[in-house]
Amino acid sequence: MQYDPGMRLFVGIEIPPPVKDQISLWWEEVRGHLDPDHWRPVAPHLWHMTLAFYGDVSGGEVDDLSEELAECARSAVAMTLKTGGYGLFPKPSKPRVFWAGVREASGDSKLKHLARCCRRAGHDTVRKRTAREAAFQAHITVARIRAHAGMMNMERLQMMADVPELEWRVDRINLYQSILRPEGPQYRRLETFELNGSSYRTRGKYV
Repeated sequence: MQYDPGMRLFVGIEIPPPVKDQISLWWEEVRGHLDPDHWRPVAPHLWHMTLAFYGDVSGGEVDDLSEELAECARSAVAMTLKTGGYGLFPKPSKPRVFWAGVREASGDSKLKHLARCCRRAGHDTVRKRTAREAAFQAHITVARIRAHAGMMNMERLQMMADVPELEWRVDRINLYQSILRPEGPQYRRLETFELNGSSYRTRGKYV
C-alpha cells in the first residue's frame, strides 16, 4: 500500500456499535455535570481505545511500524473487555480529557501487555518515545477541554452515575491515521491486525 508522506498515526481498538449506543445513553445522562463552555464532547462515531499514539510518521517508516504491530498482534490473544468507571486526564487541577474506563473482564494483563508491545513498536521503528509514556490506562475519551477552567468541582463529578458495565470481545487492533480538520478530526483505518492471526489491510476506510 502507498502511504502519504507524513501522517499522524495511532493504534487502537474499535468500540462495537452496541457498546457505543449504551455509552451514549449514559453520556447523555451525565454530560450536564460538565460545563459546556469548557468541554467539547467527542462524537460517538469517533470513540475508540488508544493503545499507542505515534504522532507524525513519515511514509517510509510506516511499513516498519506495521511489521512490528503485526508481530504484537500475533503474540497476543483475543480478550474480553468491560467498561466501568470514569475520570480525568492528566489530573483534576488541569484536566484535558474526560474518559470512560475500560478493563479486562478476566482481570488478566493481556491488554496491558498488548499496549506495551504497541508502544515499544513505535519506539523501535519511528523513534517515538511511546514506550516511556505514563503507565497505560485503558479508556475511551468522551470529551475534551475547550479551555483551562481551573480545578474541577470533584463533588459534582462524583455525583455522576457510573458507566454501565458492558462487555465485548476483542480479536483485532487497527492502525489509524488521524486527520485534523477545523470541524474536528477524522480517523482513517489503514490496517487491521488480527490477534494471534494474520494481518490484512484496508484501503481508505474512515470511521
